[in-house]
Amino acid sequence: MERFIPTFLQDADNVYRTKHFIVKQVIGIHESDEENNQVLSVDTYYRRTPKRDLAYNMAFQDKVNIDGKRLPSTMYTRTYID
Repeated sequence: MERFIPTFLQDADNVYRTKHFIVKQVIGIHESDEENNQVLSVDTYYRRTPKRDLAYNMAFQDKVNIDGKRLPSTMYTRTYID
């Protein structure tokens, strides 16, 4: 039997939850010899649904702060998924 892994967990460096979204962060570092180095976050915002909340709750049921929090970055991009 294959194990189901929600899209918001696949390849994620951090996942957290807001009032309306489950947010997946993929973090990268951009190094530059000429400018400041940057921490880039590629964020995907998944609208919260009962099915996604159930998967999130199961994945993070042992966390003290189940909603988690955002990892800081100097730059980010956002994509929204319904």
